[in-house]
Amino acid sequence: MKVISRTNVGMVRENNEDACLVRPPYLFAVADGMGGYAAGEIASRACIKSLQATTHELRLGFEGDASDILREAVLRANDHVFKMAISNEAYSGMGTTLTAVYIQKDNTAYAAHIGDSRLYLFRHETLMQVTRDHTYVSQLLADKLISHEEAKQHPKRHLLMRALGVEEKIDFDIIPFTVEAGDRLLLCTDGLSDMLTDMEIGELMLGQDLDQVGDALIEKALDNGGRDNVTLVLVEITAGEEVAVDVPISE
Repeated sequence: MKVISRTNVGMVRENNEDACLVRPPYLFAVADGMGGYAAGEIASRACIKSLQATTHELRLGFEGDASDILREAVLRANDHVFKMAISNEAYSGMGTTLTAVYIQKDNTAYAAHIGDSRLYLFRHETLMQVTRDHTYVSQLLADKLISHEEAKQHPKRHLLMRALGVEEKIDFDIIPFTVEAGDRLLLCTDGLSDMLTDMEIGELMLGQDLDQVGDALIEKALDNGGRDNVTLVLVEITAGEEVAVDVPISE
């Protein structure tokens, strides 16, 4: 397994409200905070730290499968961020997206997802979006009330219907899937997915070197406008190799 992470503040924003988690070989996540100056940054990082700590704790003695561990970790992260938001007026209304992947030894994987960050699976030169955006426009698309072209220009395309830490109880997705040698997983915030089409992402994912792929994705997002913070985690599933990982930006 090889893993790299990248982040960039973008061309418009002054601060970076994204965070990510890289804990090979089993746990990876990205989060995109919201809630005004500084609060979004606090929310995303608090979420990531809670997810990391809780998942580690549960793995040591939790009687359940990986999906149960991940679900409980997300619930505790929501509780942590929500309590921070209601206990400090400066953090009122803050929240964050979260897209996380937990990979078991048998190559069974689970994604936990809330918001509009994304998980893509790149297999046999084909890009597939594993998660579904929890946005107003995504629901309109699902209900076939607008076209994909209309969605790209819709004035409420960034309106989230779900986020972590905003409410005491949350509804989020747990998505089971499998990974195999040769797969590449891309976890990214909407600063990347809003700036690139799926075709552009797929073409760049064809690159041979994972570091170069990560750099190229960030560079393309900036070239296309870079209107938001851009963060990604790339995971390449390999057989019989040592894990290689760069320094995670969440620390």
